[in-house]
Amino acid sequence: MTIKPRRLIDTHSLRFTEFEENGTTLLYAILSHRWVESEEVTFQEFLDVQGREKMKKKSGYQKIILACMRARNDGIDFIWIDTCCIDKGNHDEVTRDIKSIWNYEKESSLHGEKREKWMFEDSEWFQRGWTLQELLAPKKVVFFRGNWRIIGTRKELKELIWSVTAIPLELLEGRSSVKDFDVKTRMSWAMGRMTTKPPDRVYCLLGILDISLEPDYDEDVGTAFRRLNDAYEKAHPGDLGVESHEKGFINFLVRQNVNNRMKAPTRSWPSLIGDSVNGPRIHYRAISHLRTYAQLPRKEGRNYTTDMLSPSGQRAKLQIHNVTTINET
Repeated sequence: MTIKPRRLIDTHSLRFTEFEENGTTLLYAILSHRWVESEEVTFQEFLDVQGREKMKKKSGYQKIILACMRARNDGIDFIWIDTCCIDKGNHDEVTRDIKSIWNYEKESSLHGEKREKWMFEDSEWFQRGWTLQELLAPKKVVFFRGNWRIIGTRKELKELIWSVTAIPLELLEGRSSVKDFDVKTRMSWAMGRMTTKPPDRVYCLLGILDISLEPDYDEDVGTAFRRLNDAYEKAHPGDLGVESHEKGFINFLVRQNVNNRMKAPTRSWPSLIGDSVNGPRIHYRAISHLRTYAQLPRKEGRNYTTDMLSPSGQRAKLQIHNVTTINET
């Protein structure tokens, strides 16, 4: 069964259009973007006719207008934008959308907002949790600068994206699907990504792992991660392995993520900066903000150092900065 949004913005009238559940059969786009605090337009604000003049002063409103204009120019009559198309005050609606968002994106043509090409790989968009499935689910992903000029497609920028995300080229090119990769590899792609609400670090993996989990924003990340493991084991017995419940499992996923990034083209490899008793020390810009969700051997806020091999086969120390930890029991 095809699952699509029940509420879209008409790119011509700039008004909501409601559909029967799973009854959307037309072409629509999805805007993938970084939220700006206090500048985004909510569902209630978009409906408030009397407060429209105040809403128009927000940068988020201009983003909606320009996204609709771009989609309309591409021949797309409807668009889904998470900031205003979800009624955040409706628990049932939030739950349904979180559990279905992978399918929304899979059926869409995704428009991603970017800045300048030269800083493309440094964009925080690649460090956010929900943007992982926004990158992978749609058949076609197009990246734009802030002025809505095209930077390129996911396929055209595949090597650069590979070096930043560790996601294999064959998946970025569309030659394989997410399900072609084992669960540990898929989970490793999320390492280092952050979300505004901590449990979303786990919920953003639901579509990628093809499982269903009831969101609970009163739980912490550790509890959510354990529920994710349990839900996956129930859906796919024996596929994840017993080591997934061990404290070192997250460390394993981090190392796998880093090693996969280092297989990217030479221009994207880390640079060696200095020597140490244990060999050269590697500093990798793209993971300087890596944070993990399990107990690590350093205190919160400290650096985490792990052994790994450099592209040349030398033993090296990898420094991961700004570690955030939680205790597992």
